[in-house]
This record gives sequence, structure tokens and C-alpha cells, in this order.
Amino acid sequence: METKHNVTPIVGSIFVHVIDMNRAVNWYAKLLGISVSPGPYDKVFSIELSNLILLLDAHRSDHFQPSELPLFSFATKDIDETYEFLTSNNVEILGDIERFPDITFLTIKDSEGNLIMFVQE
Repeated sequence: METKHNVTPIVGSIFVHVIDMNRAVNWYAKLLGISVSPGPYDKVFSIELSNLILLLDAHRSDHFQPSELPLFSFATKDIDETYEFLTSNNVEILGDIERFPDITFLTIKDSEGNLIMFVQE
């Protein structure tokens, strides 16, 4: 028998810890092609995406350690076009595009050194 509970099986938000909120907000705004009001910003800044909320969080900036593994991925329909966009915007790309029969991806560093992926399925 299935137990009922209040947990909804949907990811509502992702926290990305940052050290410099102004730099991070502007970096993500440029990457995502969105406009944001000028700072300064509070310790938490939310960016509403089509499927969830990206929460930039500077509460622990005095103990900040960038992620050593990718935190999440953004979907792309054309990894090569995404690669060109990233390089033309001086985004640090780690390694080459990795290509497999059913998935292609690349890894970048955000403005704070956190690792993020772009994935084409």
C-alpha cells in the first residue's frame, strides 16, 4: 500500500551559492538573456526560469567553496551554437565538447567558479 505524503515530485528551485552577488546576478542575466534591475542586491536573488527558480545565494559567502562537480545543466538544441555564444562572451569552458550517440555536453565555470553544464539530447 502506498503511503501518502506532502512531497511533490517536482524540483521547484536550485540554490547556487555565490560570493559576489552583484557579479553573479549580472553574469547569469547576460548568460540567460534577461534584464535585471541595477543592484545592489540582497543575499538571495531569484531568477525565474520556465521550469524552476534559480536562487543565487550569498548567505555563506565567508565560507564559499565553488562546486567541484556540475551543479545542474541548461538544455540546448545546438551545442555548437551554444559553444560559439559562450566563447564570444568570454565564458570559461572546461575541456572540449563531449559527444556521445544520444547526448552531447560541455562544462563551464560561472562567475563564481561553480561548474555548470550545457546538454544537447
